Amino acid sequence: MENSFAEVAYVHKLNANELGYRAGKPRGAGRFFLVAKSCIGHFPPLSDVVLNDHVILDVIPPFTDEIVLTNYVYHNSKYATPDKSETRDEYRIYLNSGNDIKSDYYKPEDIVVFVKIISQEFPDDFTYKILYYTQDSKEYKKLASLLAAGDTIRGTHSIIPMKELTFLDALRKIRFGKKIIPKEIIEESFEELVKQAPVLEEDKYSTTLAIRSRSFRDLTLYFYEDKCAVTGKKLVIEYKDFKNLEAAHILARAARGGSHPSNGLALERNLHWAFDKGFFTLTEDYIVEVHPEAMYIPYLKSIHGQKIFIPQDSRSHPNKDSIRWHREKVFGLFLRTEA
Repeated sequence: MENSFAEVAYVHKLNANELGYRAGKPRGAGRFFLVAKSCIGHFPPLSDVVLNDHVILDVIPPFTDEIVLTNYVYHNSKYATPDKSETRDEYRIYLNSGNDIKSDYYKPEDIVVFVKIISQEFPDDFTYKILYYTQDSKEYKKLASLLAAGDTIRGTHSIIPMKELTFLDALRKIRFGKKIIPKEIIEESFEELVKQAPVLEEDKYSTTLAIRSRSFRDLTLYFYEDKCAVTGKKLVIEYKDFKNLEAAHILARAARGGSHPSNGLALERNLHWAFDKGFFTLTEDYIVEVHPEAMYIPYLKSIHGQKIFIPQDSRSHPNKDSIRWHREKVFGLFLRTEA
């Protein structure tokens, strides 16, 4: 099945402040795209009460077909903290080394168009393509007119129906390349929690939850070099966004397991299922321990006692508290679960 465009696009004329210009000079601060409150419906919903809630988007920049992981953040200290002096209340899409060449690709007063491409197989799974128009491009004047005429903020932000954007030739040239994880996203992943707060606010938003699951998988598979932790082999069968190599939470999501890389384990699909059902667990020395009642299964018996493949980055090594939880709460679960 083919993908489809959402009915509207987000169109934004860039300003110097968001692109890091200070006193007219570039690189005075970090670079991002500010998203107007009136336009946030084009993006996944984020929580008012989770401080600096965020989600990692799949974004195709204008200059490539590659899909670049990109952080979308709601800076919400005005609502998410009790401090009355806190006033931050803004949505930002952060630029990084994968979506902003040399940190100077985008220029003030130019226009970006965020087109949402929806997967027909999984409606909650989508990718954004950025179209970019400089002031000397043929499309710029018409886009500026649409911004000025639309439901806009100072002529700089608007949600515009796709039927009014058919003059954009780039819409007919969108391709999906390989996925890129910039170094900034890798480092930011280590700021995630191994264990979430008691209330998983994101669970209210199925779309956001689906996207978070996808980025957790992408990062886990990156750290494990697309190898199954148990077999140590590259077992990936991949078509579009389908993969048979999966990311297992060690501390389960249902038990408030978070998205820190150390709470992830790359497993081929059969082993992921067996791990979640407690047919096997890990020791704190990263040794596979198959449940005695499952040793009659030759495949499981063959992995008993072997050490798993460990990522090179020690920060992503399986969290030992999470392993202990799995041993105590999940190991042998299949004996207590009705078929």
